[in-house]
Amino acid sequence: MRRALRAAAPLVMVVLLVGLADGNSFAASGSRVLTTAITGDLSPLDPDTYYEAQGLPITQGTYQTLLTYAPNSRQIKPLLATGWRVSSDGLTYTFNLRRGVRFSDGTPFNAAAAKSSFARRTALKGGPSYMTADIKSYSTPGSYRLVIHMKRPVAPFLDYLASPYGPMMSSPTAEKSHEVNGDQGSHWLATHSAGSGPYVLTQVKRGFVYTMTANPYYWGKKPYYTTVNFAVVPNPQQAVLQVDRGDLDLMFGSEATTRDLNELAQKGHLKVVNFPALLKQEVWMNPASPVFGAPAMRAALRAGLNNATLTKAVWGKWATVSTNVYPNGMLPNGAAPDKPAYKPAKLKAALAPYKGKSVVIGWYNASSTNKTLADLIQVQLQADGVNASLREYSPAVLFSLPTTPAQRPDILVTVFNPDAVAPDTFARIYWYKNAPVNLLGCTSPAGDAALDKALTKPNSAAAQSLAVKAALAYRDSNCWLNIADIPDPLVIDKDIIGFRHELPWVLSTDFATMHPRGSG
Repeated sequence: MRRALRAAAPLVMVVLLVGLADGNSFAASGSRVLTTAITGDLSPLDPDTYYEAQGLPITQGTYQTLLTYAPNSRQIKPLLATGWRVSSDGLTYTFNLRRGVRFSDGTPFNAAAAKSSFARRTALKGGPSYMTADIKSYSTPGSYRLVIHMKRPVAPFLDYLASPYGPMMSSPTAEKSHEVNGDQGSHWLATHSAGSGPYVLTQVKRGFVYTMTANPYYWGKKPYYTTVNFAVVPNPQQAVLQVDRGDLDLMFGSEATTRDLNELAQKGHLKVVNFPALLKQEVWMNPASPVFGAPAMRAALRAGLNNATLTKAVWGKWATVSTNVYPNGMLPNGAAPDKPAYKPAKLKAALAPYKGKSVVIGWYNASSTNKTLADLIQVQLQADGVNASLREYSPAVLFSLPTTPAQRPDILVTVFNPDAVAPDTFARIYWYKNAPVNLLGCTSPAGDAALDKALTKPNSAAAQSLAVKAALAYRDSNCWLNIADIPDPLVIDKDIIGFRHELPWVLSTDFATMHPRGSG
């Protein structure tokens, strides 16, 4: 259902080999090979079912969508579509498609291929299939014109198409030629690719390495790095050591602790690039908790948490205090404010009747900072007389919580992201009643009602106004307490430049634009 910033994996040492049996090798200084790390094997990389995090650089490097986001911006830009038009009722989208594009198997991208790609997304019913669920039909009035007819207006539809999880354009020919028992090539695409991106997935050695190589049919500027290796390094601390000694050219900083980032930033041969991302550090509340379930008790905990102090203690300079309901960048700053007053006496008084009571603070083990924040909250609650204990949640256990309520903690410390820059793709995934990732089952009927109205408004101003209304209702429920906005740090060799990074996600870094300083 939901992505983990890192997969659950044994804490073992992985040594990067100088060479692989088939002749591929990991990065060496001055080569056109770039090497990074992932912490575990990936789920099947079929672009229409993959819905996790660590494989995003592979799916984004090998496939492309019709639209994209400008670097670190909410602005939607053309990619495989060169232009588009939306009818005034929000029911018809017309796309002019880029000419001269070929998939990695050499077959052409055109309106028929685009239609097939959209239809495949719906048919496979994977996690991101909701993005095409409201499509009624398609028409192709020209070889390079695609018209999408909707069942109803869907305000964030263009954001869906720009999302890193949006409908990817894939070769129908490759899918058909590798089809087994009507799977539309899904088994083959788990370890191969058939997109139009700058790279092709050419090697999967589970437990060791995933490799992308340059796509000879790529229509854009050819990448400097012709090979990108994703070495499987289950221990993030080992990845820190490897990037320090040069075995890795870069590592995604979401795997590093704050201390690691501070120390790596001081290394003369490395730099830490801190990209913006739509990530919230949050504390979630269980409405069935004997202590914190009541709205008044949720409000008391909100008043007792000092966002500024906690953010500094957990993240130092690498994050900012949360001041908006949605992650920063989804709406204009201040449109849906969230600046709770710090009143620790309110929490202390509210907890007085519960002295000696036991509560469980859960923390999602996708990030070490979740554990750090949980530790701080535990100390505070114990000081107020509550017997607070910690429980670690792996991805498998965490994402089963909607259907296993007995496993839910009283409060949960986590970091999550939206699928796109549209507010609906954050609120509807995490806050909406019975949402797939509403892990603790807290609800706000007023927020849900406003969100539903916003979804079907073809007018962007009206949709944004209702998104704000929904945000304020969710905020006032105190079901989800925002603490900090988290960026997307990248630890990389100081001589590598040419970064292109997109919202909303961590890991949305374009390897095809990177190159060494002075390489042109």
